[in-house]
Amino acid sequence: MATEYAGISRTYGADEDRSTKQFFKFKHHSTAGQVTLCSAITDFPVGTLQNKPAAAGRAAEIMMIGWSKVEVEATSDIAIGDKLGPHTDGRLIKKSVADNDVVNAIAEAAATSVTGDIITAMVFPASWVTVAYGVSAEDLRVP
Repeated sequence: MATEYAGISRTYGADEDRSTKQFFKFKHHSTAGQVTLCSAITDFPVGTLQNKPAAAGRAAEIMMIGWSKVEVEATSDIAIGDKLGPHTDGRLIKKSVADNDVVNAIAEAAATSVTGDIITAMVFPASWVTVAYGVSAEDLRVP
């Protein structure tokens, strides 16, 4: 069962009805003070949506740091300790150490290759994983 622990969150305005996107990844919108759904694997997420804003302008609580429930796109099995980042639909997907992957969560639970699983993940500000600077999978492992 997925769980959450209090972390650091901030309230933004939703860009539209996001009532079906709880536990998805969001990024800054071009309108100041608003967030929108991540829609590319290269998007730099602000955090994970914690509530269900039902219209544009409604409060969207975004967890930036902490342990959150997240919805995953498990195109391959996700194991505890796997690095996760945004997918094209706002879900999190397993990331490799390929050059310039955006990572902003570490799986705290496993998921089989089923889209829509909700698991617990440690979420943090987005960063790039790059082999160009000598970062290895061992450097990123969870103790």
